[in-house]
Amino acid sequence: MPPADLDDPVTAEYDVFITPELEEQIYLLQYPNRDREQPYNDANNCRPLEMRLKPEAGFIEVDVPVNVHMNYDKRKGITWGEAMRKAQDSGESGFGLSAGFSGLSRAAVPTRGAPTSRADIEDMELEDDAVEQMLLRFEDANDKGHVLNRQTLGGQIMKDEVGKPSYMLAAFRGKELHLTKVTGVVQMRPQFHHLDAVKELGDATKRRERGTVDGPKANEPRAVQMTIKSEYGDEAAASKQFLHLAQEEKWSKLRYFDEEAEEAYDMFHEKLFVDETEEAPRLRTNMTNEQYLDAISCERHDPSDTTKKKKPLTKRQMQRIEDSEESEDEPADEQTQL
Repeated sequence: MPPADLDDPVTAEYDVFITPELEEQIYLLQYPNRDREQPYNDANNCRPLEMRLKPEAGFIEVDVPVNVHMNYDKRKGITWGEAMRKAQDSGESGFGLSAGFSGLSRAAVPTRGAPTSRADIEDMELEDDAVEQMLLRFEDANDKGHVLNRQTLGGQIMKDEVGKPSYMLAAFRGKELHLTKVTGVVQMRPQFHHLDAVKELGDATKRRERGTVDGPKANEPRAVQMTIKSEYGDEAAASKQFLHLAQEEKWSKLRYFDEEAEEAYDMFHEKLFVDETEEAPRLRTNMTNEQYLDAISCERHDPSDTTKKKKPLTKRQMQRIEDSEESEDEPADEQTQL
């Protein structure tokens, strides 16, 4: 037995409760490219501007503000901001994988209200003198939406899979620990929609210059390399179905409340706790303590025996090993087989 001074006494005990399944969805958003000391919140003057969700296709995006007065290339900001504005005005509602690579099918499907004349095409192109004029009135251009002043972060929802960890939120209330299952985990990374918009406008201009909006080249095949991991699998038909779903599903906009807002605290107390703890059903197990330890322990591996896997040592076997180590001068009474 270990000496008394090496004991690890229990300092606190908690009753554990699992909250009922919620109608709402709870997602854990991770920001691997953001310092944890600089969260996107009101206290850091970086409150998210908009959040949106595609629950069926499994995507989340959030727009956060960009400081256009510090470490910012104003010329590129105007160029990219105008590209985003014009692409959206022409009917483009999304870019990238979350939109099913909608630009790939844009050539075959004319956009409502899209320019068709040479004059309209020239109007789409942002001339250098226009950029210079906006640079001189940068604040006004920013207020009117001509400047890229927000960054989009997004990712694909990772839901529960067999063999993968399941995440739960933990909330303490006195001597109670309440656990709530997380619907999915999303790693929020920068999305370069402004570059997609520049490319889309350039491709649209080239197609219309060739007069192929409705011509035979509109449906010409394109070589597209992509790797998609989704609930549908990795086969070509499944990928096509996944892209179609992502393109057809509309974004659902979400209301954002800061973590210190009263609404956030109200939702925290309402959704993350079991109200009637006395009436909550009790979890029971048919395992003994030793069986439970065996179940969660790694299997022992004996290199000399490749025919079968060894189970973890039992409490009695561990005691025998400790007794034999304490009597170095005397041989062990019986040999423990591992």
